[in-house]
This record gives sequence, C-alpha cells and structure tokens, in this order.
Amino acid sequence: MIVGAGPTGLTAGCILARRGLSVRIVRKHPPFTGHSRASVIWPRALEILDSFGVTEILESIGSRVTRVGYYSSGSSIGRFEIDRLTDTRFGYALGISQHETEAVLEEAFLAAGGDIGDAEVVGLEQDARQVSVHIRSGGHDSAVTARLLIGADGANSTVRELLGIAMNDVGPRVSFRIADALISGLPEDQASYCWTPGGGMAIGPHDRHAYRLAHRLTPDAPDPSPESFQRLLTERGPQAHRGVVQELISTADFQARFAIAERFGAGRSWLAGDAAHVMAPAGGQGMNSGILDAAALSWRIMESHRNGAAESDLPENMLPDYDAERQGVIRKIMATAMEHARDGGLRSVSEIAERDRRYRDMWTDSALHVDRVARLSQLNLDPARTGAEHIPF
Repeated sequence: MIVGAGPTGLTAGCILARRGLSVRIVRKHPPFTGHSRASVIWPRALEILDSFGVTEILESIGSRVTRVGYYSSGSSIGRFEIDRLTDTRFGYALGISQHETEAVLEEAFLAAGGDIGDAEVVGLEQDARQVSVHIRSGGHDSAVTARLLIGADGANSTVRELLGIAMNDVGPRVSFRIADALISGLPEDQASYCWTPGGGMAIGPHDRHAYRLAHRLTPDAPDPSPESFQRLLTERGPQAHRGVVQELISTADFQARFAIAERFGAGRSWLAGDAAHVMAPAGGQGMNSGILDAAALSWRIMESHRNGAAESDLPENMLPDYDAERQGVIRKIMATAMEHARDGGLRSVSEIAERDRRYRDMWTDSALHVDRVARLSQLNLDPARTGAEHIPF
C-alpha cells in the first residue's frame, strides 16, 4: 500500500505495479487541480520516469528547458547549458506543472493494474509479516492489510506521525509567493534566477503556455496583482529580456522549510518524498528528490520480493540501508538547495560581489560549468543510490 498520490507515490506505484506486484494507493484528497508548487523535472528524474514510458507524454505538455541563467541586478553572471551533460540522454529539464505530472503518472499507474482510491489513514499497526492500515472513507472506517507500506503523503505526513518519527529542521524557514502567468518577451527554453539587493525572482517556463514566477514573501512585499508582478519583473528581471505580464493565471503564498525526518521508516513501513524531507523551492530540488526516493525504495522492494522476502520477514539490512543511503543522498541534494537559497538572499555589497565572481568563474570554467548543471540535475548522485540503473523494463 502507498499512502499519497503525488509524484513520489505514483512513481513508486508505477514501478511496482509494472513488475507485477499488487499495489493500492490511497489519497486523502481527490486529484489536485489547483495551483501547483513543483514545476520542473530534472534529467535524473526524467531517466526514472522514462523507465516506465511516460516522458514522451510529459514532453508533449511541458517545455524543454536547455539553459539556467543567473542575473545580478539584471546583468548576466552565468548561463549554464544542460545539454553539456554527457552521462544522460536528457540534455534538458522539463518545465511542467505538478498536477499535469500527476495526471500522466496516475494514468500510467492504472494502466499497469494499480488501484487508487480516496481515503484518509487514521491508524496503523504492524508486525513482522504485515501492516494493518485503518482508513476512513465516506464516513466509514475499515482496515486494509498490506505486506509493505510506503508513506508518500507529504510534508504533514500522517504515516510519519503514526510511526512516531520526528521531522527536524536543518535550515531556515522561508516564505514564498509564486504565480503562473502568460508573459511575452522571455526566452522559452531558459529558467532564470534574478538576484538584486532588494530581493530576487525566479522565472521558468511552465507547461507550454505559461511561466512560473517566484519571490520571497517579506512584510513589505506588494500585493499579488498583475501590476505588482510586472513591477518586480521589471525591477529584478534580466535586462536583456524585458518580459511583459499579459495575464496572471494564479498565485499562492506558502512557507517552506528545510527539514529531514530522523528516520526514513520503521518496521515494514517507509517514508519517501516530502514525508521524509522538505526543502524550499530554490533550484527546484524537492519533487525530483521524491521521485528518486521512489525509485530507490521500489528497487529494494522488487529485490526483496524476488528473493521471497516480501512473503515473510524482510532482510534485516533492507530498511537500515535505505535509511542510511537516502539520508546521505537527501542531505547532498539539500546542500545544493540551501546554497541556492543563500546565494539568492545576499544583501551586502561584498558578499554579492564574491557571489557574482563565483558564478562567472563556474560559467567560464568547463568543468565547473558541467558540475553546476549536474548538481541541479541530480546527476552528481550515485545512480545505484537512486535506483535509476536498477529498473529493468
């Protein structure tokens, strides 16, 4: 059983169902149709999604992002080209809304024989052989047993709470305002991070017809109107590309944190995605790291099932190894996101000058250039620890 039908839970469901396992997903809410936080799929995650044949569908909806540009007070300090990567066939990222990604993954999961339903988890018990999950749906309570449980139910994970696992902050909490908008005058294949002493703005292609805008929410931030976003885009955006906001589709405010669960599971139950770790959207690392969790965990489950372990006791090293490996990988990913957030928040003249020099050096040095793109793309991680090389379809 998988609790949660976001990209993490659905990715795990697709991988496991396609391998012939009986998989049921329960979600607390109907499919998401409103505003989407996650908006980019990096090459490592695209490799995983490609293993069960959904990337072509996603590409028909999303926008290919081939460059990541950085700007300081409107002037370029670096443009990093994703197609310089040589160890992946995906020389681009994909700008696409999370709810579009979820819709494609859900269709693939159902086509693979998976089952999905709306229900709220209200309790669980487990022993050496199975997990008993108490669910509530339509005012009725029932219990469902499963050999294994994956908690992929988000930052406020009920599964994590029921397992008694704490979530510990490892960085600052930051408030953001995001918007999806129709904008003219911006490059269609480039994501941009625009930093000024007065604040920054992230800009990225989002699906085929819109851009995602994001900025930190401060007490003196303007209202979420088209005029306000236009003013910020003019003040903070690239001088070489003067974007014009044609229409504001939607906006949302939220608080993000950098936090990691003290353990990524207990007994026959595991955590993945935001249930195990959360991070601010700087660099677009959050959803992608959850997809990597799903692959790494699914591979372990497939191996245990192949060896007969899912029928009885699990190998003693399975959960500790998953926990230790994912903790290490996530802390590496989170370091990239925290560095990104820190660089965008600098205010002093000397710190900004040092940052700008550092990005120009990375841009012009071939090895540093590729390393920067690899870190954003999560291709600096050992594939054996993400499961990307172990999904044989």
